[in-house]
Amino acid sequence: MFDFKCSMQAQLDNLWLKPEDLARGIDVRVSSVRKWLDPELDCVPVKDAFDWVYDQTEKLGNLTMHCLNEANESAEKFGRHILRWYRDEDLPETEPMGLYNLASHLVADQLEAKDIECSFVYACRDDEWIEQHLDDFPDLDPKAEFSAWADILGVPTSEIAMGLGITGRSVKDWKNPKRDTMLPVDEAWDFLEDYADTIEIRTAELLKSKPNPMPYHPMTRLGTLSKRERIDNLAALAASKKLMADGKTVVDFAYV
Repeated sequence: MFDFKCSMQAQLDNLWLKPEDLARGIDVRVSSVRKWLDPELDCVPVKDAFDWVYDQTEKLGNLTMHCLNEANESAEKFGRHILRWYRDEDLPETEPMGLYNLASHLVADQLEAKDIECSFVYACRDDEWIEQHLDDFPDLDPKAEFSAWADILGVPTSEIAMGLGITGRSVKDWKNPKRDTMLPVDEAWDFLEDYADTIEIRTAELLKSKPNPMPYHPMTRLGTLSKRERIDNLAALAASKKLMADGKTVVDFAYV
């Protein structure tokens, strides 16, 4: 039987969307969305929810094209492709931040496939958009680069802090553009690199075994996952994309 709950969760995760985004998008309570995603409850997502997610897929395509055009324009001006990375306060609540950052990530992947270097910069600095600072762009923005990489890998601040044996405040300072002197330490970059390697290994395992449906872990009612579950889910999404790249294979997801 098709797992509608898991399908919805996987689609949201694949678009970097949160239950809160869906709730705002179709004007329902967040608790209702969480019930739709909870495998222990006898209710499934409504049609409007799937329609909204489909609309976000189309919106992602438009955002990605816009992002690519901006990156090409920056390359013409500065000789380097610049990609924006957004933070919570940069966009109104009605705009799903994850979708915008995913567009930047997809463009970065496209450029990387062509051996073209690019840089992530925070979309907003000192409460002003980067367009107002073009005279001093592009510059290295290790805070934005670190934040982007952590988001791409789906690593929460608390997990980075725990892995390095430091406080979450320190990790937040590394990401905060207003804390100029607080930059990510070498061990932090190494931690993310190891995390990426772990996801890659798990993805390779799934590509070899080709399970269908693809196993997927449901979130707790607090919206959390363990490290192992998070890595499994990211690998499942990555593996499914590669398996479906031929345009013929269809991969479903099912909660485990």
